[in-house]
Amino acid sequence: MESPSPIDLEMLLFAWRPVPVDEFTAAFRYQEFLYCMKELTKVFETRHKELIGIIRAEGLASDEFVLEIPTDDVVNTDLLQDELPDVYDELVFIRPSDAKRFIGLAALYDLAVETAGRERVAEVERVNLQDLRKALPAKEAARYTKAEPHESLAKVVRVGK
Repeated sequence: MESPSPIDLEMLLFAWRPVPVDEFTAAFRYQEFLYCMKELTKVFETRHKELIGIIRAEGLASDEFVLEIPTDDVVNTDLLQDELPDVYDELVFIRPSDAKRFIGLAALYDLAVETAGRERVAEVERVNLQDLRKALPAKEAARYTKAEPHESLAKVVRVGK
């Protein structure tokens, strides 16, 4: 049996729920499909993971299939640090999220200004909305906020009757 293609599944969906001609209704239908596919993807990923777990745990074999588990090359940091400490010291780093956790955003900001200069840092400065709302009374914080369209979240909403 051949694996279904996205076009096969699309045809199946449209046979079951045809897409209307009206753009609003069609956009709404596609929106519904997208939501269902997102949720179905979660279900399929969970079931796939469970089945891979069963295959591995029970050591199952098949004449038709083989379980491939890709690998990634990663640095053996313990061995590198032990055998080539100078190279380790030259290359070692931490992720930005860890730096943020260890020293905080304010210290990172100050370090960035000290390292790159105020003008360069000013180009990428941000203020967190939640931090602003904590720092100021609601009415005052609202004065310093603006609504920006979030095109990727655009949706069609049925008018209430």
